[in-house]
Amino acid sequence: MQLFYFLLYFTLSITCIQPSQICAPLRSRIKHHFHALRHCQRSNRTVIGLINAETVRECAEFARRKHGLAFNYGPKDRKQVNLFELVELRKANATGNTAPRPAKGTDTITTDPEEFYNCQVLDCPEYRNLSSIVNDTRFDYYSLYSRPPPQDNATCVPSIGMFVVEDRKMNYSLTFNECQAIGGSLAHVASEPRTNMISKLCDEGFVTENKSATNVSEALYYVGLKGTTGNKFFTSAKEPLECFLYRAWAPGHPSKTSQPGCVAISSNNSWTVHNCNKALPFICELHTSGPPKYKVHLKRKCSVKRPNNRIAPGKKTPLL
Repeated sequence: MQLFYFLLYFTLSITCIQPSQICAPLRSRIKHHFHALRHCQRSNRTVIGLINAETVRECAEFARRKHGLAFNYGPKDRKQVNLFELVELRKANATGNTAPRPAKGTDTITTDPEEFYNCQVLDCPEYRNLSSIVNDTRFDYYSLYSRPPPQDNATCVPSIGMFVVEDRKMNYSLTFNECQAIGGSLAHVASEPRTNMISKLCDEGFVTENKSATNVSEALYYVGLKGTTGNKFFTSAKEPLECFLYRAWAPGHPSKTSQPGCVAISSNNSWTVHNCNKALPFICELHTSGPPKYKVHLKRKCSVKRPNNRIAPGKKTPLL
């Protein structure tokens, strides 16, 4: 009898831990690394977290906890003064056109030395040709997206990721290949924040002629969920949907009698299942990438006269 109860307990235990056995290794394999992209420069994008960090690794860990996509870090050996601003101020004084100092906090740090933070977590990375980068001898800039930085057609969803909305209509297999070709995959939607934010991208990307077409009331875009027999669904990374708690199925989806299908997200925050041969627009999620092609000389002294971001081919950057 004791042996029976032992075997029964063992069988139930195996059954109960199967999902965790599948899901835990999938979660543990994901590790996002930050890479240095700019020396003696910082990004002016929105700051979502500030601390004083002893090391760049401490800043990187804080950025992960805050779901930041990039950060500015000021090494301890840097002065808490931006030499580029001092040069401009001296030029202004020499010409008698002294510009007023910026109001407290307008440079996304604070202008008071006692309130200086050397780790600034950013909600979005630099893209569109690094248009928000400014010269600042106090900081270096780090990003999850570094090989290369996302280009003009990308859209940042703050604290979630970088996406490309594609209005060309293709079947699911072709959309999968298109996303891979640009360094990404069909968008991951298995959480409430992701579904809500990505559905807004659907609405923004929905072409005008579709909205005016007969019987078309909402945008539908393929995302990274595909079904198999028995209504088992998997993400683009081959993760079972059972590994995630969130669901956003539209009424009647998925049908218990339906054949294996592919999932589209709508502009009203819901998921619908379609024949995978159906042509629909799609949303790609760009993968975090690195290391950058060239290593940044972080130990080089900052200068206001010569370039601070000279490239050095053939050297690897540390993972953070």
